Amino acid sequence: MSVRQSDTARIVAVGSGKGGTGKTTVAAALAFALAQEHGRDVALIDFDPQGSLTRFTGQRAVADPLRAEPVAVHGMTLYRGGATLAGVSPSALATHLARAAAPGRTLVVDMRPMLDDPGHSVVLAQPHVFLLVVPELNPESIPEARKLAAMAEARGVPFRVVGNKEENRRPVKRALEFLSTGFGTEMSQVVIKRGAAVAEAHERQLPVTAYAPDSPPGRAIRQLADELVAEGVA
Repeated sequence: MSVRQSDTARIVAVGSGKGGTGKTTVAAALAFALAQEHGRDVALIDFDPQGSLTRFTGQRAVADPLRAEPVAVHGMTLYRGGATLAGVSPSALATHLARAAAPGRTLVVDMRPMLDDPGHSVVLAQPHVFLLVVPELNPESIPEARKLAAMAEARGVPFRVVGNKEENRRPVKRALEFLSTGFGTEMSQVVIKRGAAVAEAHERQLPVTAYAPDSPPGRAIRQLADELVAEGVA
């Protein structure tokens, strides 16, 4: 188990620009792998008013996420989401993010799908931030993924694109080739295959890297965690 010595917090923001791509699954599973296999002090931060990450970990959304105390889940610290996040100011979101940023901690932020949400500008303005773009490998997801990546580029934020697809669906080769051509080295070699293990993990309210670490999606996300650690971004 590796442990990074650092006096600063690092942020891995997980976004897609579109709902239903599997970004929350990736955020939770990646965070668990960083905590359990790499010894990171991980804080999960649910920036989505729908509270998808909060519910996914077996917790309930809270009335006031900006002031609610964090809770412990699966060896990590969770800052829960809630509907009032939809109407808060950028400065309030920045303060909320800052209270989780303990020295040496890795913050994994599950972003709201909509790109006009102020959470994107707040997170991308932080120091030591890395953006993970998680498009589903179909034509409908690619335009929003490109917009999100462009937002990161405009702010000088490093990013990586990792494709996500249904395990039992024929691979969308054109989508993967399009992304690889467009993003080059920013396109991860990891491709996450969703399937039975992900569905079963959801039912048990566990990250797939905890429930089935050696399943295809579990291995892929663990490999992604290894890459981010090796590159010093998580």
